[in-house]
Amino acid sequence: MTAKLRSLAFVSVALLAAPAVAQTDGRAQVEGTWVLAQPADQAERVVDRAASRAADAMSFFVRAIARSRLREGTTVNRRIVLSFDGDQVTVRFSDGSAFTTPLGQTVRRRDPEGEMMNVTARFRDDGALEHVFQTDGGTRWYVFHPEEDGRLRVEVVTDSPRMPEAMRFTLSYRRR
Repeated sequence: MTAKLRSLAFVSVALLAAPAVAQTDGRAQVEGTWVLAQPADQAERVVDRAASRAADAMSFFVRAIARSRLREGTTVNRRIVLSFDGDQVTVRFSDGSAFTTPLGQTVRRRDPEGEMMNVTARFRDDGALEHVFQTDGGTRWYVFHPEEDGRLRVEVVTDSPRMPEAMRFTLSYRRR
């Protein structure tokens, strides 16, 4: 084999291997349009129970207000779109909000109500994509876990210094 052929063979093998290396962070497993895999009324009940559990850990005097605020501030996303462009990840929620963030970095953004927040997107060691939204009032984590059956398990945690217990729930999504 000539030197040119060996070089060409090496370059071909390297090019074929490159996509596999680029995908090791889990992009292919989470990218796409995802729709709620359970009935919407069932998902609403999951969120209602999570808000109640978090509020029940609070003082009797603030429980009802806290439960209401937690529930009103938590949308059941019937559709989530995750997309990548280079090192940028965009998450679009069914309420119309969209956030583009460089992977592994924290950026300042305005939320839909105009409040400033820090937004961070990163892949965790377990392959899940974590999107963190942090304001002065609290933090919300969305953790997108690709499942072996092709679904996406989305864990949502809302926490605040004023909450003795975080609000936690999980919903399941399927590819559209």
